[in-house]
Order: sequence, then structure tokens, then C-alpha cells
Amino acid sequence: MPLIVVDGPTIQQGESLSDSADCSGGDIVRITIPQEFTDANLTFQASSDGNMFNDLYDKDENEITVPVKADTTVVLDAVWTRAVAFLKIRSGTRAHPVEQANTTRLGIAVKTETPAP
Repeated sequence: MPLIVVDGPTIQQGESLSDSADCSGGDIVRITIPQEFTDANLTFQASSDGNMFNDLYDKDENEITVPVKADTTVVLDAVWTRAVAFLKIRSGTRAHPVEQANTTRLGIAVKTETPAP
């Protein structure tokens, strides 16, 4: 299973929503949470083109939420990970965002169909 690690996205200090990460090279399989992350669940915004983003919900109208802790890696095996080209990560939920105490750079591993160069 060839993997590409997307460096980022980053949530700036005092913010809860990251910049965009290009995950169009494959399926998202894990997210690395750095030590400086202020504890919160993760929620997401997705885009097909990297310009217009929408909050990510499942077919039952539930906000996609992933519980995480600082200094960990979370493995994702979900249908939604195959449906995302560009991704923003939010600390907290849409209704209750959690501002980061520090600038926080996450990492996303994407499974590809072809070996990485």
C-alpha cells in the first residue's frame, strides 16, 4: 500500500479551522496529531476543487467527528475518506469550535494506487 504524506494542513494559533490540504492523490488513511494540539474532537470541511468548502456530514445528517488526543495518530477506515479531494480540519465541532493555543501542523497519510516516486 503506497502512502503519500501530505504535510499539513495547519491550524493557526487562536483559530479552529485549518487551511486546505490536497488529498486528491488517493484515499485518506490516517491523520497525525502533533504534541501541541489543544485537545478536541476533529470535524471537517471538504471540497472537490479546493475553492468552495462545506462542512462534512454523513448520509444520516451527522457531522463527521473523529475523537483524537495530542501526540497521536488516528487510523481512518471510513467511506467518507474516499470521497474527499481537498480537506480542512476543524478542532471541535461546527457548533462548538475549539481554538488552538498554538499553531498546529497536522499530517495526513493518503493511500495511492501507484507507488510513490
